[in-house]
Amino acid sequence: MTRFYQTFAFLLLIACQQTQPPYDVLGLDQMALIVEEITIIETHYQSRYGVPSQYKKALDKSVDQALVKAGCTRKKFKKSLRYYAAHPELQKSLNEVLLTNMSRKLN
Repeated sequence: MTRFYQTFAFLLLIACQQTQPPYDVLGLDQMALIVEEITIIETHYQSRYGVPSQYKKALDKSVDQALVKAGCTRKKFKKSLRYYAAHPELQKSLNEVLLTNMSRKLN
């Protein structure tokens, strides 16, 4: 009987794992577009000014503009970041999409 419960618990665990984020979290495609845009913005400021304290306000303003452009709030974006960080498979998928998209832009 113990074997039955172990198998049942294992199947329940697999069934409960989500492959898509919930409705109040950004989907993979939208998240990838926003993270890519923010990465480019951060890279620009870092390479141009070096010291974060010199460009924090300008960076925040640029990130806010990118979020507005994408139709997303900072609150939803932060919630989505935490969600992806807590779900390694989704984070891995996000990283793969980002690498693919950015590699295509370089070529």
